[in-house]
Amino acid sequence: MSALRIAKGNVNVQIDGREHRLETLTVTPPGSGPFPLAVVSHGAPTRGGLDALRGLRIRMLLPIAEGFARRGYKAVIFARRGYASSSGSYSESYGRCSDASQSSFFNAALEGAKDFGAVIDAFARRADVDGSTIIAAGHSAGGFAASALAIIPPHGLAGIVNFAGGRGYAAARGGPQNCNESGFVGAFGEFGKGARVPALWLYSTTDRLFGPELIGRAFEAYASRGAPARLDMVGPLWFAGNGHRIDALGARELWRPRIDDFLNAIGAQNWKKAPNDAAVARLNAPAALVLRCQGLWRRYLAEAGHKAFAMGDDGQCGSAGWRDSADDAKVSALKYCEQRRSGCRIVSVDGKKVR
Repeated sequence: MSALRIAKGNVNVQIDGREHRLETLTVTPPGSGPFPLAVVSHGAPTRGGLDALRGLRIRMLLPIAEGFARRGYKAVIFARRGYASSSGSYSESYGRCSDASQSSFFNAALEGAKDFGAVIDAFARRADVDGSTIIAAGHSAGGFAASALAIIPPHGLAGIVNFAGGRGYAAARGGPQNCNESGFVGAFGEFGKGARVPALWLYSTTDRLFGPELIGRAFEAYASRGAPARLDMVGPLWFAGNGHRIDALGARELWRPRIDDFLNAIGAQNWKKAPNDAAVARLNAPAALVLRCQGLWRRYLAEAGHKAFAMGDDGQCGSAGWRDSADDAKVSALKYCEQRRSGCRIVSVDGKKVR
């Protein structure tokens, strides 16, 4: 089978009467189309302010986009307003989390949904896109925004895939937690009032921000309003104690079959035989790595895009993922390693060990 075509770019859109230019990463299957469309968007950094928003790398969502492209979809990853290199300012604030109301969460999600709708509208007009079959997918804040899109669905929207969607991160002594559960659940209830587009919810049993009990309540609030939806809770992630990164390459074996089932159920499958996406190789860590770096090694293996892992003589390390090239990843991994120790060397590139 011919290779997928991956292209960085931008798309010009109009949101609330204003022109914006949003960063994109497009994955196109072989052939000339027209292809059904999958539009994918990201979560939000939990710390770091404006620098973190602008430093976000949408390449982290390649596993989702490539999965759709292997199934005959033209897949578009995009950065919402105020993130990465997209124009505009951050528009998804819900105020002080502990004081946020149901409407604050709802409005934050609706702003992100507007970005989804604008990108879908722009790509659906293209000659190589079949605008009659469109899937919207998002992770974390992006999944929350995709869920809100169900109440303002663009023409052709066939389904929504919500990867660990939500808002309300708060740091706590025992780990991350949701700081406003009632606002979170209430917002999903509001989405459910008007949602008539089928949705697949994918959450991990070990997500520390959106755990099974909380998600059960949110799903009940959403589905009880008549919204057609299915909730799938998947097992622990082998590369992380916190299951929130369910969108990662390392979790693909958990969610890809469920998405295939969902697309079949809603009549949106576009393949004769679904590709067999191999599980990510779980290579043993270099023997001398310190304990902290052993965990970093597992997370490195699970990341998407070009990546590299560097190690010092004393077992300290540095890792870089989601990069545009292997050379870029190697430079960054060495830099991070050398912040802790000298004598660092590259021991793995793109998930393969270097001799």
